[in-house]
Amino acid sequence: MRRFTMSDMKIISIGTLKGGVGKTGILFHLAGILAEEGKRVLCIDVDPQANLTTNFGVDISGTYNSTMNIFSDIKRPDLIVNRGPIDELPTLDLLPSSIFLTSTELQLVSMAGRENKMMNYIADNINWFSKYDYILIDTNPSMSIINQNAFKVADDILLIGEASQNSYNGAELFISMWGEIAKDLNIDNNIGGFIINKAERNVNATKEFIEFVKSDDSSIKELVAETIIPKNIKVTEAAELENVPINIYDKNATSYKALFKLVNELKAKDIF
Repeated sequence: MRRFTMSDMKIISIGTLKGGVGKTGILFHLAGILAEEGKRVLCIDVDPQANLTTNFGVDISGTYNSTMNIFSDIKRPDLIVNRGPIDELPTLDLLPSSIFLTSTELQLVSMAGRENKMMNYIADNINWFSKYDYILIDTNPSMSIINQNAFKVADDILLIGEASQNSYNGAELFISMWGEIAKDLNIDNNIGGFIINKAERNVNATKEFIEFVKSDDSSIKELVAETIIPKNIKVTEAAELENVPINIYDKNATSYKALFKLVNELKAKDIF
């Protein structure tokens, strides 16, 4: 269900309860592919570790406006969004995170309507945000108040996991937890997919896991994306060493081809 029907923009939040699954990288590279197609894309980083922010080449040691200014010390979006920080992708913008977002989380706990802060901020500035085709939101592995804001405002939540039992268990727990929270918030459960990342195709355990999650015994089979993202060092080199998405770094990489295919799959499912 579209959260802002007066606009064509789509809002997608990335979620997981298990760290180290490559969630931030997936978001960064998908954003890059969409931007190269000429789409206007805004990445919002609400993870206090700010890994997405550093992928964009932002120095997080200094003082700067950030997603903190959505929740407290509120400022206009044009004052907190970094416009086109990656030269090759001028239509890709960033609303950076900050390590100080942790203190903001503590402040939100006692606030009324705390799960609506991001929704209200975008609604109050809808004319500014509606110029984007996509808003992609990165979260940390938790069900924090700030993350609940990101999940509530999203048209779809995409879960990211590895080909492992722990990731499967984490996905089941996320679905259960968010289902209860969504019910309490009186909104539809908006989980739109589960993406398997860092897959090692020649490993038997990986093959068995993929077969299982797509089988009738799997509680998440309806969510599992057909496109599997392989384990590939190129995505890390691109994001962390060169601060560019994989489509700028190496279009011959197997990971780029899989991510490009994933973009088209998500478009076909009307998530993108």
